[in-house]
Amino acid sequence: MRRTRNLISIFTIVAAAASLQGCARWVLPSNSQTTDSPFQNYQSAEDAYNRITPYVTTVQELKARGLNPYTTPNIKVLNYLDLVPRFLPQQSLRQEDLDPAVRACLSGRDSCVGWLAEPSVLANDRTGNVPLDMLGFERETVSSGWKAQMLLLIQDGVVVYKLWSGTPAITETKRDTKPLGPFQDLSGAAASAVTSAIKP
Repeated sequence: MRRTRNLISIFTIVAAAASLQGCARWVLPSNSQTTDSPFQNYQSAEDAYNRITPYVTTVQELKARGLNPYTTPNIKVLNYLDLVPRFLPQQSLRQEDLDPAVRACLSGRDSCVGWLAEPSVLANDRTGNVPLDMLGFERETVSSGWKAQMLLLIQDGVVVYKLWSGTPAITETKRDTKPLGPFQDLSGAAASAVTSAIKP
């Protein structure tokens, strides 16, 4: 009798999940991660970078444009010891291989400082088959968003070098498959019901 009730519980879970198949967007969990910055999107960050001119743009101008590590979130201040491994990550590279502006800044030691901004927006949405997801057989997550990295070398209050990298459009799909479903890790409500159902 007990086993029958447990099996009914299992079928009830499966039926409920199946009824939600068309509502994956509202049923399955999602999350987002944003690194606060003055930039609303990738293009605005790149436009701000393009307006910076080495040996012309000053620290005061950067602050007026909203790039101030002391008031703007998530801008790192790097000293020359932080900068050396960024420009010379391998022993095969020599200072002579660097841009002259980078060489001069690093040679200035304490007069050389780096500002590093890494704005990003990333959203993770679970998609796919609702019953298979809820029962732990298959979970599909789609990640989307953008990320950028802006590095400025500043010496004596003036930008002397700038470097940009980034991904304007991120779209990644991750699929986790567990052939045994809830038996794979014996976690979740479905697994508890199945485990109870097979007990004598």
